Amino acid sequence: MTESAARMLEALRGYVVAYQESVHDLARWMGLPPSDGAAFGEVLWAEATGRPMSPARLSERVGLTSGATNALVNRLERDGMVARSRESSDRRLVTLRATPGARRRAEEFTTQAALALQALLAQQDDAHLDAVRATLDRFAAVLPRHR
Repeated sequence: MTESAARMLEALRGYVVAYQESVHDLARWMGLPPSDGAAFGEVLWAEATGRPMSPARLSERVGLTSGATNALVNRLERDGMVARSRESSDRRLVTLRATPGARRRAEEFTTQAALALQALLAQQDDAHLDAVRATLDRFAAVLPRHR
């Protein structure tokens, strides 16, 4: 491995560690255990990207069984963090959304970092961002997984 490749992987690892620490900090901010905070963060991200979260997709994202995910969603719902709804034309599909109060509380934590991230992204041209995304997609594709 070249020195540049090693530095690239170390920078990527540093980002992953910083991201995980941020997820744990959000959980603490929201008064949640780390696993519940990570799930809540996934619900927030899904909403922000216009792809509301289903319990099945949440299960995949957080690496829990459907039963464990159901218990997690029950806790988040009981704690006023998320609400379940049936928004699609197929009323069997459940969507998870952050409650307005929980969203406001999370925004108190994330707004400054979100603005800084938007500013950093705005400094990059689309070709560079597309190249970085493609590289990250290829990196993700070769990670070992056991499913």
